[in-house]
Amino acid sequence: MKFSRILIVGLLSASCSGGTTADRQEPTPQPPVQTAAATTGEGAATEPQAPTPKKPAEPTPIADHATATGVNPDAAVLQDFKARVDSYMQLRKEAVKDAPKLKETNDAAKIKASQDAMSAQIRAARVNAKHGDVLTPEMAAAFRRLLYPELKGDDGRDAKAVLKDDAPTNITFKVNAKYPDGAPLPTVPASLLVNLPRIPEPLQYRIVDKHLILLDEDADVIVDYALNIIR
Repeated sequence: MKFSRILIVGLLSASCSGGTTADRQEPTPQPPVQTAAATTGEGAATEPQAPTPKKPAEPTPIADHATATGVNPDAAVLQDFKARVDSYMQLRKEAVKDAPKLKETNDAAKIKASQDAMSAQIRAARVNAKHGDVLTPEMAAAFRRLLYPELKGDDGRDAKAVLKDDAPTNITFKVNAKYPDGAPLPTVPASLLVNLPRIPEPLQYRIVDKHLILLDEDADVIVDYALNIIR
């Protein structure tokens, strides 16, 4: 009898214990915590990229003023260029007015000495010259527009080939620098020259690679230059 009572109590205890376990709810699964390492693995969400800032447009004070006053902006920029060229020519005239005149001669050494003296006087007179003093950013942009139509198609490819073949390799693009002795003067195709503003002698346009030099040929002085004129 005592044994039966113990057996019944044990069965009841086991039954209650099993029911409690069955009724216990499983914990709700939580999403995994994303760690710094997870963001670097494959499939990780990418951070939105900030937009690349656009390069600000070159200032165009001459053209803007011309537009505001009802003047043709291209004509105003060309007029400004002419005034800057005239200013250089006046400075040049003053710089060399006291230089001894070179008599007609076939002596290369005398010609070279006279040219070097002229170059030194001009460079000394414009020692503070800066890039863009004559070929301003506005003028460089105008040159690109003027030359672009002549550089398209088959004719344009031929012109670019001529420029590439004649381009010297040892030119330093520096205002008021002396053009290197013995360096070839690159040919500028006539189809390009006719589209550029006329300039007085001894100034010349020379295109080296994709860049334009304004050269004082008699003094071998780089008056100014403009980069990436050829597109």
